[in-house]
Amino acid sequence: MNNIDKRNPIYRCHDILDEKILTTIKKVKRDLFIPEKYKCFSYTDLSIPLESGEFMLTPSCEGKIMQAMDFNINDNVLIVGTGSGYLTECISHLTNTVSSYEIDLELFNYGKKNLDSYSQHRYKINLNHQSILDSLNHLSNYSKVLFTCSIDSYKLFIDYLGQNTKSFFFINQYKSPYKTGIMISKARNGYRVNKNIVTSQTNQIRD
Repeated sequence: MNNIDKRNPIYRCHDILDEKILTTIKKVKRDLFIPEKYKCFSYTDLSIPLESGEFMLTPSCEGKIMQAMDFNINDNVLIVGTGSGYLTECISHLTNTVSSYEIDLELFNYGKKNLDSYSQHRYKINLNHQSILDSLNHLSNYSKVLFTCSIDSYKLFIDYLGQNTKSFFFINQYKSPYKTGIMISKARNGYRVNKNIVTSQTNQIRD
């Protein structure tokens, strides 16, 4: 079984069954976005080390997030934490535009190099080397917001999110290395929280 054949079982055994997501995963070559010494692990369900002590999300985690967020071609998406650029590239296949923020300079340069070299939708992607915490008023410009880093509480961000939007956050857990992924659907009259979308080890947001 070659690497391409190995992709679908990873996702299907984690109940990632949306054909739109599976098709996107087939199109985007994950190994192109992975550091050279870890390329042999490109299609295994592992967190792969990046620069500055950061890690990629596992393939199953990425797939669960994309499936839960139900991206569509009219969405304008904000991603906080560009990382390797892989998830940004996948989401660009599903949406109208993607803006991605990365505060770490090494990671920003690494992700930008990957996207400049390998993205099939680079014209849709806007990369920013800055902290989203300095630009919270921009959150309302997006129909979907995705944090790949973890936070203590989503309540800081609620008032900045637009109406009729979906957002994903990793929430820190007391004395646990694992963070719980939640999704918030915000409407005109309030918001709804869907818990336990996925769990992952991901680093705290930096300012």
